[in-house]
Amino acid sequence: MIIIRDMVEKDYERKGYIHFRSWLESYDRLLDSRYLEKHSLEHCINIAKKYPENTLVAEYKNEIVGFAAYNKSSDSDINRGEVYALYVLKDYQKLGIGKALMDECIKRLVTYEYVSVWVLHNNIPAITWYEHYGFKMDGETKSVSVMDNYQLNELRMTLRNESYL
Repeated sequence: MIIIRDMVEKDYERKGYIHFRSWLESYDRLLDSRYLEKHSLEHCINIAKKYPENTLVAEYKNEIVGFAAYNKSSDSDINRGEVYALYVLKDYQKLGIGKALMDECIKRLVTYEYVSVWVLHNNIPAITWYEHYGFKMDGETKSVSVMDNYQLNELRMTLRNESYL
């Protein structure tokens, strides 16, 4: 059984671990290894502590195995919410956990007509997953400088929120 709930203080370390581990599992061949090497468990735990708001965790068989973070989109002048992060440990993917997390994010973003996600341009598995969920490329792109001479190129995908009030 999958349980989706708000993250609480006792979850910070586990959420940080999932963030750290999922990056290594998901981005190994997609990101420059120098950038991945800068991604530490301590940093991920600190993010969990610093930004606990609007973060959900997914429990499966009494263990936290995924998380999602959502809020108002900071890059749009229209009524748009955003799912900023959605990660499930590799061993627990394809069990409906990501969908359950996304479903709850969408419900909580009910006051937004649109919901968007930003995805790495070369992360085909994630792009495919979001397309199956119903997101579509909306033509927006951005490049984020993360190191000297290294940028992350991202694509925005958008979904019309059927829960919109």
